Amino acid sequence: MSSKIGTILSLIFVSMFFLLGVDLMCLQLTLSNLDAKSVNISYAISQKGTIDDELINNIEQRYNVEFECLSNCSPMYGDVVDYIITSEYNPLIISNQVMRISIKRYAVIGFYG
Repeated sequence: MSSKIGTILSLIFVSMFFLLGVDLMCLQLTLSNLDAKSVNISYAISQKGTIDDELINNIEQRYNVEFECLSNCSPMYGDVVDYIITSEYNPLIISNQVMRISIKRYAVIGFYG
């Protein structure tokens, strides 16, 4: 009888560790997606040559991220623009709240000609 209870209790811990692994894999997937999106966003910024409201709205709608320009938001040819893109992740067991994942990237204006 105690062997069966021990097995049932151990399955609870195994399922919790399984869910933790799933959460960590989903976090890594979200981070990888943000990194891939940042490459496309850097290309768009470099080609456009400026960061205006139209470009920001286009980025936020197309890639489903929040875009924030940190410095040099009115760049000239050859300038470096740094920005942050943010996405949200709703975890299973890591947290009860929505997690915001952000990455900081750079774009060189006119690099892709």
